[in-house]
Amino acid sequence: MEQNNSKKYSFFLKGTNHKAVLLIHGITGTPSEMSYLGKFLHRAGYTVLCNTLPRHCGSLGELKRVKWYEIAAMCREDFKYLKTGNQKVFIVGLSMGALAGVHTAYELSDEVTGLVALAPTLFYDGWALHKGKFLLELLWCMPFLRNSINIREDWPYGLKDEKLRSNIERFYKSARAAEFDNKVLLFGSPFFPLACLYEHHRFTKVVKKEISSVTTPILIMHAKEDDMVSIKNARYLLAHIGSPDKTLIELEDSYHMITIDKEKDRVAQETVNFLNKF
Repeated sequence: MEQNNSKKYSFFLKGTNHKAVLLIHGITGTPSEMSYLGKFLHRAGYTVLCNTLPRHCGSLGELKRVKWYEIAAMCREDFKYLKTGNQKVFIVGLSMGALAGVHTAYELSDEVTGLVALAPTLFYDGWALHKGKFLLELLWCMPFLRNSINIREDWPYGLKDEKLRSNIERFYKSARAAEFDNKVLLFGSPFFPLACLYEHHRFTKVVKKEISSVTTPILIMHAKEDDMVSIKNARYLLAHIGSPDKTLIELEDSYHMITIDKEKDRVAQETVNFLNKF
């Protein structure tokens, strides 16, 4: 199976129940943010695949070149790979990865057994975002500017867990755009390029047109206090998706990165409970 250039950071865990799960991490993130959930699913018998998204886990310059359709194409390819050896295949995505999951379900229709959308990100409206960031939407239509502007990730970094947050904060505060080190593979990019935000925006416009046609059973989980994208994102997805079998769980003690934050065990267990229904 072909993977991208950062395939050594991806993970594949062979299960025993003839069911598989495609995990999709968020834009500018890494497979590490899905590792805890992946191991939990594997212990429950599932085969698990989480590939590094195209152009991720490398240089900032390479990350800026990622296109939404590259991400969509890789997710489709990974799903088909899992489908060849498993009776049922599910998709679990975090943040933008949740949108990629919905898009894949739209493209492949009844091939996807079930979806789990974790902190789905349709619009950035979290309480921790600087209001001036929304002015960047006026700039991203100009290629030179969107390729030049890098938004430094800022407190609280999507985490309510103070110990984990402090570890990430030390790296993020000292990071320079000119150079990354291996910690980017653990923590994700300390910068969110405007070019990536633009591609996310383009992907969202595509997915919004498709949501009503997606009938795959779906579980949505989102933190009420999400610092990056408010609970309105999850409620929008719940209201507009065409799935007759749809559930929203609102988390009480997490921020955006719910796969590694204080309620990661609940997120993992609720995911397994949902998948086990099929």
